[in-house]
Amino acid sequence: MKKTLFLFFLLFSGAAMAQMQDTIVKKNGDVLKVKVTEIGTEEIKFKTTTAPDAPIISIKKSDVKTIKVGGQTIYSDEEKKQTATEDVLIKKNGDVLKITVTEIGTEEIKFKLYNNPDGPIITVNKSEIRTLKIGGQLVIDNKEAQDDIIVKKDGSTTLKVKIVEMGNKEIKFRLPNEPDGPIITINKSEVKTVKIKDQIVYEYKPDPFSTSNSGILDKTSSIKFHFFSPLRTHLALTYEWMNKPGFNFEAGLGIIGVGVKPINDFGNGVSNPKGAFLRFGPKFLLGNSSDIEIEGARYAHPLKGRYFKVEMILQALNTRNFVDTGSFTTTRVYYTNKYQSVTLNLIYGRQNIYGNAVTVGYYFGVGYSLESKTTIGKPVNTNWYYDYDSPRRYSHVYFGKEFPLTLTAGFTIGLIHKTPDRWKGKKSYKNNPRSK
Repeated sequence: MKKTLFLFFLLFSGAAMAQMQDTIVKKNGDVLKVKVTEIGTEEIKFKTTTAPDAPIISIKKSDVKTIKVGGQTIYSDEEKKQTATEDVLIKKNGDVLKITVTEIGTEEIKFKLYNNPDGPIITVNKSEIRTLKIGGQLVIDNKEAQDDIIVKKDGSTTLKVKIVEMGNKEIKFRLPNEPDGPIITINKSEVKTVKIKDQIVYEYKPDPFSTSNSGILDKTSSIKFHFFSPLRTHLALTYEWMNKPGFNFEAGLGIIGVGVKPINDFGNGVSNPKGAFLRFGPKFLLGNSSDIEIEGARYAHPLKGRYFKVEMILQALNTRNFVDTGSFTTTRVYYTNKYQSVTLNLIYGRQNIYGNAVTVGYYFGVGYSLESKTTIGKPVNTNWYYDYDSPRRYSHVYFGKEFPLTLTAGFTIGLIHKTPDRWKGKKSYKNNPRSK
């Protein structure tokens, strides 16, 4: 009977031991005979007895070397080492990290250090990464990334930036070393070139036929020739320059007595006029002759359009006159009239621009004149003396002391050029009047 009970005990113990035949070998050398209940990604759960109420014990999978269940190796840390490959992250500052990537987001990458799988999860911004390899495959490659370059028109300013947006009129960017810094805006009109990833995406090229570039706006002076003046026994030139937007100044010189074919008024007793005059005054633009576009608005060329001018003329003139005496011995007696005058004219005119090189204009005006006259060599016998006063003053027509009205008109052709810096007024070219 005792032998029977002993055999029954051995059979029961054997069955229990069969249920406890799972083996866990830890990395520290411990061997555990257990009943494995669960093998997870991070933990292993088991019981040390088969009792229904036996507690479940958990250990970290990273502490385990091998697990055998039912005599078969289910997990081996050696196999994991043989099959696992490290991920490699290279930062822009040159740091090389061997890691295990856990998550790749839109802005960040999360990982653990390869040699510390139980360590904390580390986060790094994608903007700090040059390259990332996972399982030997390149998934991020920023090693070609370079700073964007903005070169300003002044030629002395080059900006290394990270461009955020390029619009029609503005460029928005951040500084490359401040990815979370403020967005900075610059007018596109100030920019010469823009490079993104070493490729030119914008380049300013002035159009020689355009009226919207600074080369044209700088040409705000003209030297003008009064086209018909040589046919009227004098040569007249005028110089005009822009003093400030909407306000120009003109100064001119006339030499009397020269021309293609000097005219002698022998029929009127006047010949050989000689003298000179100066004319000068401010000129105010009137109309809306707009042909320049700046930042979407149109403005008048500084030399173009309708204008009103207040003009003063200082003149000195000598004329040689004669009278026919009717005598058999002396038929003509010559004398000289000398004129000095100050004239004030109010002038309206219009000037056009062609090819930003030539001005063509016309003008007419009315005014008053104060004039003094001196006669040298007048005949003694005045019974037959007739002193003819011609109204021609070459810069204008004068109606005499009793009615000191003046009339003036002319047609000019000029060449446009750059105004000397010392003569320039304000540098704003947003001229009034603006077009409507």
